[in-house]
Order: sequence, then structure tokens, then C-alpha cells
Amino acid sequence: MSQPDPPSQSAPLTYAQSGVDVGAADRAVDLMRAAVTATHGPSVLGGLGGFAGMVDARALAGMRHPVLVTSTDGVGTKVAIAQAMDRHHTIGQDLVGMVVDDIVVTGARPLFMTDYIACGRLDPDRIASIVTGIARACEATGTALVGGETAEHPGLLAPQEYDVAGAVTGVVEYEDVLGAHRVQDGDALVAMGSSGLHSNGFSLVRRIVERAGWSLTDDVAEFGRPLGAELLEPTRLYTGVCL
Repeated sequence: MSQPDPPSQSAPLTYAQSGVDVGAADRAVDLMRAAVTATHGPSVLGGLGGFAGMVDARALAGMRHPVLVTSTDGVGTKVAIAQAMDRHHTIGQDLVGMVVDDIVVTGARPLFMTDYIACGRLDPDRIASIVTGIARACEATGTALVGGETAEHPGLLAPQEYDVAGAVTGVVEYEDVLGAHRVQDGDALVAMGSSGLHSNGFSLVRRIVERAGWSLTDDVAEFGRPLGAELLEPTRLYTGVCL
């Protein structure tokens, strides 16, 4: 069996030569810093960019029986619409809505959130746009954005591709936990309107658009804007309505 060639003695490879731009990541952090720190109250310990987010739990000391509630989710293939339209600021609110709305149904008040973005090439402006959207939605729901990760994956994702995910933790008193066990005959059913399709079912939506031969840039009179802009309407945040 032939032996592999020995490693070349040429100059060592750098991260940049492998497709990972550390400087771009630093620039993205600088662009998003103000929006992220605006979500931090006195309970958030440490600053932006540490290895882990820290939250002072003393605020829970006054609760009788605190139950921590957590949810992890993503935005699914709605990101493909954002990439096709080159509009990324609404995806951040979508991500917050997907996780925060899920814990609100248990009666939990959101405390803090972390996010994860994987991309083929780290564009500082694009990443900052996404994270700024996350931060503003966190601020609107009283959620501290305490950490996150932006991973550049050349060769795994195309340069313009990215995916997002997030996790939120909240708290509710044990006796106040909501669920099917609380439903009784005679209860009133209250419906709340959505802002659109939110962030579910977009694989089907994209297939319908493709089959119909529509373009995301087509103006739709009923919407008063292009089809793609309508599809990117961000997920409604129900925290303020329900809690």
C-alpha cells in the first residue's frame, strides 16, 4: 500500500485561508453590541462576548415554588425567503416569537435567551441585522439576550446561506402553570389574530410559490407590497397580550 505524501513544508494555513473570517465576526459584534446590551437589566452579569451568559437568580427568591420553563426552536425554511429577498431584519423577531411564544402558553414569563447562527460566509452587516432584530424583540418581551454563537461553516453552507436557532428560559409559579389540565366546561375561548403565517409551514409555502410560477418580487394588490415582503411579516409576539 502506498504511503500518503508527507505534509507540505510551505507556509501554514490560516483561518482566513480556510474560509473563516475572525475579523468579520468581531465587526459583527461591534455592530450589534448596543442593541444586545439594551436588553440587559441589573440581573445580567458580565458583558457581551463571554464564554457564557450569567443571570443573577436572586429575583426568584420571592417566589413560592418557581418552575423554570425552556424552549428551543428555529425559523425553519422561512430563512430561504429572507435570503432570496436579501431582507434579514425580520428573521430575528421570528426567532424570538418561536421560542418565547412557546413558553408563554405555559404561563411562564421569559427571563433570558441565547441564539445560534450558522452561515456559509460571515457578512457582518447581515449578521448584525439578524441579531439586532432578535435583541429588539427580546427587549419588547422583557427577555435578556445573554449570549449567542455565530458559526462560519464554509463548504457546509453556501456563502449566502444561513440558519438560526434560539433557546429561551422563563419562570412561572407552580400553581399558575397553564395547560390542558386547567380547561373546564364553560370556559371561554378567546382567539387572537396572527400577523400572517408566522414561521411554520414555509416548505409548503415555497413549493406552492414555485408550482404557481410566482415571483417573490411580484407586487400583490391585496397586500399592497411584494409577495416576498408579505411572507416575511414577522411572527407576532404574544407575551404582552397573554401575561
